[in-house]
Amino acid sequence: MKPAGLLLPVIGLAAALSAAEPEPARISRDISAKIREGLPTYQPPAAPAEGGSAGTEGSQTSDPNVLILPKLTVKEKRLPPDAADQLMSRDDFKRKMENLYLDEIAKDGPLNYLLNKFTIPILSPSKAERGKAIYQRRELDRLRHVSDAARSLDPNATKKLERDLDNSHTTRPAGGLPKK
Repeated sequence: MKPAGLLLPVIGLAAALSAAEPEPARISRDISAKIREGLPTYQPPAAPAEGGSAGTEGSQTSDPNVLILPKLTVKEKRLPPDAADQLMSRDDFKRKMENLYLDEIAKDGPLNYLLNKFTIPILSPSKAERGKAIYQRRELDRLRHVSDAARSLDPNATKKLERDLDNSHTTRPAGGLPKK
């Protein structure tokens, strides 16, 4: 017989014997009374001063089970609009870029969709890379629109924004962005 087979009945017997014995009292009443004598008596907290917070005076109750907390305002910090792109996994982001590319070519009609749906891995970029290029182009167009709107407010700030846009992406067209 294996040692584990012999150990199982011994553990079962020990558990049965320990369950049959009654539990002794943990602390007698005499010891409990002596412990209580040595403890200080309960002193309820002092009432708040009259010059305290004015907002909690009207909400005081005589029920000892009610706890009144101070008023608290929570200000939510919102995530940036493009936070979803940084929070999703690589596979989800790749799927999103592929769907963006397929949606873009579907706008031109079913024949264009059929011809451009398939890619040759060695000769052409993947659908995800094409989708990412479309995404970056749309983002640059959006920022260009912001730049055009800000041009009337501060021309120097607009020039700086355009310079930053030129330097921010390595996939910009040759010669920089067209001047307007």
